[in-house]
Amino acid sequence: MEIRGGPWDPSLEGRTKTMKLSIALLGLLPIIGCATYPVTDLNDPGIRQIARDAVLYEGPELVAVVGYLQAQRSLGDEWLILAVELTSRRGNKAIAISRGDITLRTPDGRRLTLIRQEEYRSNFPRLQIPVERSLRTLPLLYRFEQDRAPCGRWFFVSLPGEIAFDEVTVSSFQACSGPLLFKVRGGVQPGRWRLVIELEESRANIPFVLE
Repeated sequence: MEIRGGPWDPSLEGRTKTMKLSIALLGLLPIIGCATYPVTDLNDPGIRQIARDAVLYEGPELVAVVGYLQAQRSLGDEWLILAVELTSRRGNKAIAISRGDITLRTPDGRRLTLIRQEEYRSNFPRLQIPVERSLRTLPLLYRFEQDRAPCGRWFFVSLPGEIAFDEVTVSSFQACSGPLLFKVRGGVQPGRWRLVIELEESRANIPFVLE
């Protein structure tokens, strides 16, 4: 006589293994969910998380990508480096953006300005590698605005003989890109940061979260 359901029954053993596997997979679901891109803030108009460490801003005048991978790796450091691409909305007029139009708001409410090209040059030996690492994440904007040509102007340059500009002009045919560098007294801290760009008719308010 065959007795099924005993301790050595292969079919029962198989069902037990299946049940254990199912429980294990259910336990992994929250972990898998946490592995998706963190959302900066769904209440911020025009903001989309397009990579784990990059956001896309689409405003009435400006379209921008802000990559903050290097900033994420620099917690506690005095330098915060962003990899940024700027262009204008399709059909809009060209936009002139000056160095003084760009600021960074810290989690504790401080307002930081861009460092000068001279300060960047004097600190270049320690900034070169972090800047190069930050720019490896670009380009990202081409996924959304594929017909933009590079503008060839930026606020910071690394090589001797290149010219750093205090103003760049972006249009619906061109995109300007490069690093933005800020010096943070007390070191880069986790929390919600905002890159702010003052424009002629609007303000680009671009949040990102360091954690």
